[in-house]
Amino acid sequence: MLTDKAYVKAHLPRRTAESNKGTYGRVLLLAGSGDMRGAAALATLGALRLGAGLVTLASTREVIDALSSSIYEALWLDRSTPDLLERSDKMQSIGIGCGMGQTAETKQLVSALLDREGAPLVIDADGINVLRGRAYLLKEAKRKVILTPHPLEFSRLCGLSVAEIQGDREGTAKAFAQEYGVTLLLKGHRTVITDGENTFVNPTGSSALAKGGSGDVLCGMLCALLAQGCAPLDAAVIAAYLHGEAGELLAKEYSEYGVLASDLPSAAAKLLCTYAD
Repeated sequence: MLTDKAYVKAHLPRRTAESNKGTYGRVLLLAGSGDMRGAAALATLGALRLGAGLVTLASTREVIDALSSSIYEALWLDRSTPDLLERSDKMQSIGIGCGMGQTAETKQLVSALLDREGAPLVIDADGINVLRGRAYLLKEAKRKVILTPHPLEFSRLCGLSVAEIQGDREGTAKAFAQEYGVTLLLKGHRTVITDGENTFVNPTGSSALAKGGSGDVLCGMLCALLAQGCAPLDAAVIAAYLHGEAGELLAKEYSEYGVLASDLPSAAAKLLCTYAD
């Protein structure tokens, strides 16, 4: 099924006058490391601009110190805090992996969150990479899981070559989602989103999104929609569509060469004006 604007509009979470920050959910983002601070910032901005009520970035102290003076709306949590998992229980969505690196910490946290009941978990980037050879953990997950790989990350996870994946993007994505009980968002030209039963192909986007950090923004946007009550498949479909549409809009101003990932959160938020009733 090809996603269209009507589908996005019909499934967007609604805002009401009688509401507060708690109404729109709490997002926890486990993201960033010393040399990938930008990934944490971009995911956080993506979540904030797509309407989450409260966004907490759990990262290293150096990342928090670097970002807290410029992103005023986020909450901050040192990722080494002993009660991190207990705090995660209070969230409505969790994202992990953006800019974390393929470290023992990333591996341990992904495993621990999969083995713990709670909010939907979006696994991106290095969160996916550390599941190489351990995809069986997804079958045992105690919470809903959404994976957002690009083709190379998906290749590491499923064992197929990139050429095999690209030769049948819909088929390989659907088969994996069905076998492992996850929602899968396979990035690339005509992004595929599937839960193993229903499959969507996203028509928006362009080479404007072919920049480091674009995927981090998408992860944050997806987490925001989940926190506001979207079902995993709908949240992934909407996030992909708006993300691509934002890239198209920005390319009209900057060209497909000049769009930055940091431009995307604000552009996506502005596009939401066109979905108002």
